Amino acid sequence: MYARVSTYEGAYPEDYDSGLDALRSEVLPGIQALRGYRGSLSLVERSTGRSVSITFWADEEALVATRQAVEQIRERAAATSGSRILDVTEYEVGYSDLP
Repeated sequence: MYARVSTYEGAYPEDYDSGLDALRSEVLPGIQALRGYRGSLSLVERSTGRSVSITFWADEEALVATRQAVEQIRERAAATSGSRILDVTEYEVGYSDLP
């Protein structure tokens, strides 16, 4: 399994909940429809407005094949929520203890 980790900084930390609602209703369905999608996770530090999203992919082939589509989705989501993309890094998952 592979993971793509995106780090964001929000302009308005207090607006995280509305951004999360938009993520669930508008962004996530597009990502879930991509081949090889295996799940996702969103982490937030409310006091700073920084957040991290992690998407999991079945294999390296799926990770590579989804780069362009996910980049477009990520940029639209950041623009909609008023966030700035700080970093995007891809990893091979060493282990996972998620259900």
